[in-house]
Formats: sequence, C-alpha cells, structure tokens
Amino acid sequence: MRYTVGSVPYLNAKPLVRWFEDQGDDSPVKVLYDIPSRLPAMLAIGEVQAILVSSIEALRQPGKRVAEGVCIGTRREVLSVRVFSKVPPEQIRSLALDQSSMTSNALAHIVLKDRYGVSPACEPLPPSLSQMLADHDACVLIGDNGMREQGEGLHILDLGLEWYELTNLPFVWAVWMGDDGLTPELAQHLKCAERWGQANLARVLATAPAETGLPPDLCARYLREIMRYPMYESELNGLGEFGRLLTEHGLLDQTHFPTIVTSESRTFA
Repeated sequence: MRYTVGSVPYLNAKPLVRWFEDQGDDSPVKVLYDIPSRLPAMLAIGEVQAILVSSIEALRQPGKRVAEGVCIGTRREVLSVRVFSKVPPEQIRSLALDQSSMTSNALAHIVLKDRYGVSPACEPLPPSLSQMLADHDACVLIGDNGMREQGEGLHILDLGLEWYELTNLPFVWAVWMGDDGLTPELAQHLKCAERWGQANLARVLATAPAETGLPPDLCARYLREIMRYPMYESELNGLGEFGRLLTEHGLLDQTHFPTIVTSESRTFA
C-alpha cells in the first residue's frame, strides 16, 4: 500500500473508505480509524498522509491541503449531529459538548447564538446523553451516538438543518485533509473511492446495521437521502461561510482556506 489515511469510524464515512477495505492487500490505501479529535495527531506525526477530519481543522491551520471533490456534507438535516435539551433552546444556559468533536461543538455555539440568542457555559464530556444532561441544560452528540438517541421528552435541534436555516448553504462536516503527502495521486484514489461508494451503496448498507447497531431503514435513509459526498462550489461556499462565522464568533483568531488538490495537480487558493 502506497498510502495510509485516517478516518472516523462512523456510518457516514463508510461510503468513502469501503472501496479500500474491499480491496484488501491490493488496495493502494490503508485505512486507520479513530474519533475526529484524535486524527490530527496521526497526521502531525506522519502516521498517515491524509485524514477525514472535521472541517474546522482544515480552516484553522495554515498551509493545509484538501482533496478536491470529496467531503462529508449535508444540504439540510444531518440526523447525526444534534443538540438535546431539557429546556427550550432560548433558555439553554449550560451545554455539555461531545469531546470527540470539534466542528459540531463550534457549530452549536454559532447556531445557539445567532438563531436563539444564547451563549451557554460549555464543558466537554464523554458522549453519554444521561451523564451529559445530569448537570447541564443541553448536550451535543455526534456520529452514530447522535443518531441512536431518541431524545424522548427533550427539545432536539438538528444542527445541519439549523445551519441551512441560518445561511441557506450546505454544511461541510469533514474533508480529506493533509500536508505534502496528500498528492494528486492520493486525491485521485480518494475521489475514486467516493464514486465507488455511491455506486455500491447497497453493498455498504448490507453490513451497516451490524457494524453500527442502527436499524436498517435508518441506515438506508441516512446514506441515500441525507449524506452528500461530492464537494461542489456550493459546499466550498458553505465551508467559507463557516470559516467567516468562526472568526466572527471568536472561535478562531483567523481562518486559512486550504489548497484544493486535484488529480491533475491543479490548485485553487
């Protein structure tokens, strides 16, 4: 294998990496898995050449590269990134953050401030709904945990839908990011994997319920109707708007839009 990449272990990433897994030892790309907040360290020490990383990471560090045309995105609701609250959103005063996330926590801050006029005190905690809500008004849960919880009796905000209502733009949750090791050749492999995943969703869905513990109909709806994997101009505009709001809200001192790497070795600033 010529390359190694780091991916999140969630259902939404499976269409982007299943092609590599199915090829076994013949794959040009090996996939390692970890939660989003740990992936940047894998890239920093050179363990991988690219990571499927929360979009905030691609915006906060100068000089990063992103593979063209591939992301984990949504056009409206996301289902897997939600705020669960014991009180109406405009009354939230304390918020437990999912410590495995970065982008989702920042987005929750932006949504609660700009849509509901509140800036709650925040504390990162392990992703457990009951424990997070024991001492907080609300919590953020992401990934398969975010989809698995029913939240009966709670107020629930879908942060993908909230973003769309705020900006009328898609939201980019994650991108393939790297340094010099994210070459045009690797970018081509990552794009091919995305196309294969879209063409073979039935194959991905056949094993998804057992791998995630989620109902088959929910897995199918999530991958077929909710997730968007191609990264077009509208997604890049959404990513840029997220960067602008991160600085406006003081969540980053400044943002650095990454270089987009294509298989033809063209770049766009």
